[in-house]
Amino acid sequence: MTDAAQLYKVNQMPPSVMAVVLNYNGFEDTVECIHSLQNATYPNLGFVLVDNGSPDGSGDRLRITFPSLPIILLKENTGYAAGNNVGIRFALEQGFDYVLVLNNDVIVNPRFLEPMVKISENQPDVGIVNCKVYYQSAPQEIFSAAGKMNWLLCTGVNKGSHLKSFQNADTERFTDFACGVLLLMRASMLKTEGLFAEKYFMYFEDVEFSRRILRSYKIAYTPHGIAYHKSGGGKGWRSYSEFYLYYHTRNRLWTFRDDPLFYRIYVFLFSLTNVLSKTFILSFNIINDHRRMIRQLRSLWGGFVDGSLKR
Repeated sequence: MTDAAQLYKVNQMPPSVMAVVLNYNGFEDTVECIHSLQNATYPNLGFVLVDNGSPDGSGDRLRITFPSLPIILLKENTGYAAGNNVGIRFALEQGFDYVLVLNNDVIVNPRFLEPMVKISENQPDVGIVNCKVYYQSAPQEIFSAAGKMNWLLCTGVNKGSHLKSFQNADTERFTDFACGVLLLMRASMLKTEGLFAEKYFMYFEDVEFSRRILRSYKIAYTPHGIAYHKSGGGKGWRSYSEFYLYYHTRNRLWTFRDDPLFYRIYVFLFSLTNVLSKTFILSFNIINDHRRMIRQLRSLWGGFVDGSLKR
């Protein structure tokens, strides 16, 4: 008997799942993502596309490419959190049992969803399920497995990609961090606990979300669902975008600003050390692009100041 068949009795459909795919100037990646979802074997999977105000016109192109799928076109780039929330609200309004949020540069294995739904159906106290995600460019290298909060680094880490000797990538388990690259979320949990915090725009929203959800629900990981992420990894600090430098710096400080005083001091000092280290590395960009270096440093320090002042 298949995993899908185990989820429902004869003549009954399994729980309904709506996949939310957020696009921003990523037409080709989004098309590949949707095609992989359409090839999934799960029999009760719906879709909604959200275009985050793409200036390259990819939203209109997606509407033409997938005329039968609901597509929500936003007027401006609202970020990861707010953009996905639009799709999540649509799924909740349609009465779906689960909402699947995944990056548009993810390709899923056809049978990825059945084990994720199975865990959640068997354990009503599970609110979020992650699966095993490999790099597309290195299909044997794990991008994300069982996530874990790393209090020393003041963030959540995808243990599969950070620890070469990680022993639990093939074991179902509970975790304390769910990576935002691919999440299956219980609809009833979203209704009571809320959606992504939109003030984050991008980065650290999955850390904040995981910590909030753990107050009432569990987060589970299964290695039996497989997907592939296009992220190249190994990106050097000198090539980081101004968006990343600002929001990643600011949002780390935001995420822990209600923690005990001692830890808030540690986060501040850790962030300052991180900013100083990146400043040193980014200064080498003066050799080939001094204007970009100025923009990067302005974003980096702007994020640190705004995060420190809780702006």
